[in-house]
Amino acid sequence: MTKMKISKILCCSAAVGLTACLGQNATAQTAWTDTSGDNQWSAAANWNSGIPNSATTAVNIDPPAGPCNIPSGYAADAGSVALSMTFGPEWGETFNLQPHSSLVLGWALAPVQNWPNYGLRSMINMYDGSVMSIPPNAACLALGANWWWEGGPYVTMNMYGSAQYIGPGTTGLDFGAHLNIYDTASALFNSYVNIFVNDGTSIDLNDSLNIGGGTLIFPEGWAMGSGMYNGTTTGSTTDLINRGILRAYGKVHDSADLVITDNGTNTIITTVPLGGSLTGIHFEALNEPAAPVGSQQALLLVGAYPSVTGVLLSSPEPGVDLATLPGTAAYTSSDSCVVTVDANGVATAVAPGDAIITATVGSFTATIPFNVPHHATPIHRYSFTASSGTTVPDSITSSPSYAATLVGGAVLGGGNVTLDGSTGYVELPAGILTGAHDVTIETWASFASTINTWAGLFAFGTDDNWGDANNGTGGDYISFQPHTGGAGSQAGFAQGLPGSGDEMDAVWATPLDGMTNAHVVAVYAPSSGYISFYVNGVLETTLPANFLNQLYNSLIDPGAFAANGSILDYTLNTRGIADQGVNESIADPDNFIGRDDYDNDPFLNGSIAEFRIYNTALTAAQVQADYVLGPTKLIGSNTAHAAMTVTQSGGNVVIGWPTNSAYVTLASTTSFPLSDCWTAVTTGTWAIVGANYVVTIPAASTAQFFVLQ
Repeated sequence: MTKMKISKILCCSAAVGLTACLGQNATAQTAWTDTSGDNQWSAAANWNSGIPNSATTAVNIDPPAGPCNIPSGYAADAGSVALSMTFGPEWGETFNLQPHSSLVLGWALAPVQNWPNYGLRSMINMYDGSVMSIPPNAACLALGANWWWEGGPYVTMNMYGSAQYIGPGTTGLDFGAHLNIYDTASALFNSYVNIFVNDGTSIDLNDSLNIGGGTLIFPEGWAMGSGMYNGTTTGSTTDLINRGILRAYGKVHDSADLVITDNGTNTIITTVPLGGSLTGIHFEALNEPAAPVGSQQALLLVGAYPSVTGVLLSSPEPGVDLATLPGTAAYTSSDSCVVTVDANGVATAVAPGDAIITATVGSFTATIPFNVPHHATPIHRYSFTASSGTTVPDSITSSPSYAATLVGGAVLGGGNVTLDGSTGYVELPAGILTGAHDVTIETWASFASTINTWAGLFAFGTDDNWGDANNGTGGDYISFQPHTGGAGSQAGFAQGLPGSGDEMDAVWATPLDGMTNAHVVAVYAPSSGYISFYVNGVLETTLPANFLNQLYNSLIDPGAFAANGSILDYTLNTRGIADQGVNESIADPDNFIGRDDYDNDPFLNGSIAEFRIYNTALTAAQVQADYVLGPTKLIGSNTAHAAMTVTQSGGNVVIGWPTNSAYVTLASTTSFPLSDCWTAVTTGTWAIVGANYVVTIPAASTAQFFVLQ
């Protein structure tokens, strides 16, 4: 039975009604009952006053005369077991248990969301004195389970005041599910606790059990669920701490502020008391001190208390109940043309320049500088200009340890390395991408008239997977195939087996067969949420991939991905090492030009003239600039003022400036008086004429102003 089939069964199994459990203030309530018979929260017919369709719409359960009981129902699908549950909240809706209300689940509460953006999560809020309980013979609170939505649900359950969750049945936590316990609230997991920490479609650090006060109680010997990395199903609080799931005050990999005791039956987890009120705030260091245009990163604002420091404040899911702060954290940017910052402390790089971001909480302030660089330079460059030999130096680092090695039927000559499509490829040093947050791979290549199907233009990562050393199946990697089995081309990012749901690809329907001196640029930008690639200066495809949906929780849980907070580094290194066998204990060990990490794929038949690696995401304008310069030149380093020329040619505007000007970006605005914010120009036709870039732009019907920034 497939996951899709099982999801369908569950969606058809919630024959319950909430109307009788709602408070008496009808004008303030939205009541749900299964009028349509489909059990869907998304069916408008099931709502008495219109379907909740945004994160600002809440379904409230107010305290009735007695407990609000959702009885068990029954629904069967051909060949399946009987199931019943309450389906929702879903797609960013909010489900509130108001103060001193009580909810008894007859079978399960199963919220849904498969997009984890911090503003779109499905929410369950339990307020002071509320109680949610599950009878001993019922099933579960399903805050994510492997039989639910692939890539979801991304759900948060917040417990405030003296709220209580009492769960004799199963409790599931997976796929971006977050449980936050604040104040004096308590969560009792008194039976099977189903925490999947590494099941092939999810990763450890997008789940969280955050204790910002109150108590979390596990039964002794609770279960971790199947697919555990160490093959066991017995739970361990120490393991959860080490893997970044169990957190004190929002801090990852920190056991100092967790108090763990055992009474012979249960493991009881509390926190060191804060010891008083907030005494100060500060920003932790940025994950990316020089953030490329378009990138996002969560600013890590933390607070100090008399007994505890480093408490997370800069998140919609902070380390403490925000109501206990002397004021809501507010963020401002000194120059919104350079960087903007939202209410959750997520900064977006807009244009090159420098700015200061300020956070204010009550009377406390903190600042941090933010830089958006004007240009990107490669960190590694291989030019295959030698007429013979088996090694090619890295002209950027000049260290012999970064030299590329020719293997098998790979031959230098004519300004290229020619690959025979049978045994020839180029091996790059292990660990070459260690520490990178985003990466761009740029190359000039010529391909055979019929490229070997699934041959790799390049791959970085490992050719082993899941602890089975040297099995050659591929594991955690980035790659590019110029001719796929579907007669297209693609850039891929994988956390698991190739060709499965663990690999997500940006696909263009056109293969690169027969192209000569083709400029191919692949951008892997998990910090900004996309994969894309360009051919000959033209953006062919961009994918906000499902793996980024899973990993995007770094915006909610700053620092979740290793010490430097890098999704890419976590995938290729921290996670990669954990998944590799004892024979591959180093970071991204298998880095190739002309072959894949998956050993069953054929070798590339073609030639490479130039291969560059950038530790940032190139912008469209930077890709176009490199394309017109060609494989033998890098953008210059002239910092002097660049003179711009503007002429008219027919119905076009032609703008030019020197190619040796590295620190300028052509930008435009239609605002007059002239706007403080200018937008980088990425349209038009780019060319090199003499020593100048020349951009030809069709004339517009409204006035447009240009500047070299």
